[in-house]
Amino acid sequence: MNLKQKLQLCVVGNLLTLTIVVVSVIIFNSHSQYFSWGPNENLVVISVKIDDWTKYGFLLGLITIVNAVQVMSEEMGMPVLGFSIYNPDKKHITDFTKCELQAYANIMFLIGAIRKVFMVIVSITQIDIALYSIVIKELTSIITIRFLLNEKTFGDEILEKPLIEIAIQR
Repeated sequence: MNLKQKLQLCVVGNLLTLTIVVVSVIIFNSHSQYFSWGPNENLVVISVKIDDWTKYGFLLGLITIVNAVQVMSEEMGMPVLGFSIYNPDKKHITDFTKCELQAYANIMFLIGAIRKVFMVIVSITQIDIALYSIVIKELTSIITIRFLLNEKTFGDEILEKPLIEIAIQR
């Protein structure tokens, strides 16, 4: 099985599992408050009652900012830390001092862990907020991945460019 087939199998498996979970939730739904949409009298997020569209809009704006920054830092910053710290083949680090790398890693991990606690609390309050959070992360991920992929070449792209252009890019 080649790499593309493995990825396709993983996508199909994940989609099938997601479908089973969603159908099960719909079938066994006990009409809980979690399945409400929009602001309402019963929506309380971290001790704040979200009962009007202004508060709800502010909540969604805050979720947008937090999730966009999270995705960008995880997709751009965490690989730098991961490949610098955890790559067993990289024994000599030139971009950071030991103390800098230690500080950056521990600060990123601490901030991520604290943010995760709050975002879990926010996401479990109501299904629309959880789904909105996912959509924002995915939209930011599309932009971030495109940015990272634009820095790479694929297949025969490098053969199609004149050698002088390749030399200038490097």
